[in-house]
Amino acid sequence: MASKGKITRLLKRSRSLARRLRSSAHTEVQEGPVLVQFGDQQAEVPCHSTILEAAVLLELDLDHYCGGNCSCGSCRIKVVSGKKNLSRPRPDEQMVLGPDAEEKGDRLACQARVQGPVSIKIPDFFMV
Repeated sequence: MASKGKITRLLKRSRSLARRLRSSAHTEVQEGPVLVQFGDQQAEVPCHSTILEAAVLLELDLDHYCGGNCSCGSCRIKVVSGKKNLSRPRPDEQMVLGPDAEEKGDRLACQARVQGPVSIKIPDFFMV
């Protein structure tokens, strides 16, 4: 039989984990097609697709020199609306973007996965 102290520690850990899971949950996660809008162009893509996959589908000129491997930063985009409908930035994306760009809400199109409708702007300095 487990001691009272051990049970108390396990309960605290499970409550902490539950809080973290609730705080990381997105409110409008979809399972079907998701609408991604780039200005006046839009595409429906499968849920959990990357922004880069949506841009390629629309044949937009969005640079991605590293092939979508999160190492060059050339696919940087600005999220106009729907930020909560994107996957959370991972440490490698945060490193490539840097703290200033991340704070402004920039994302890498090769890493940001859609889980609900989003509107995206491709910065002019990255367009060909």
